[in-house]
Amino acid sequence: MKRVFLSAVICTLVLSCAVQEKYPQKTAEAMEATEFAELMVLDSINKQETTAESVDLLLNENPVDNRISLLVNNNTDCNIILRFSGDQSYSLPIRKNFRNFIVIEKGNYNVDANLCRSRYASSKTLTESINITISERE
Repeated sequence: MKRVFLSAVICTLVLSCAVQEKYPQKTAEAMEATEFAELMVLDSINKQETTAESVDLLLNENPVDNRISLLVNNNTDCNIILRFSGDQSYSLPIRKNFRNFIVIEKGNYNVDANLCRSRYASSKTLTESINITISERE
């Protein structure tokens, strides 16, 4: 009986190791790249309408309006996802050495991103439309 149990345990371990090697875990970088690609597809939907709304908010700031526009320039050599979490959550994908924009609700947000080889995290109160530039330190 002990031999049968021991054999079953050994077979289970060998098979589970084989399965893990065949299907390796994704790295954090690979998961981020996959999420970036998915967000870029979603970002392209209704882009013309969003562009018009964003430009209108930038040019015609209205204190009564609860929405703001953020234009973000990515001056780094890597694609990034800028994440805003608060009462609402938003994720903005920005290609390397390019820019993107988003229309969000005014409010307090935790902002974070993986910037190439470093991590950015901050708390922000966003109450007006702004232009943000992200650069790597030299």
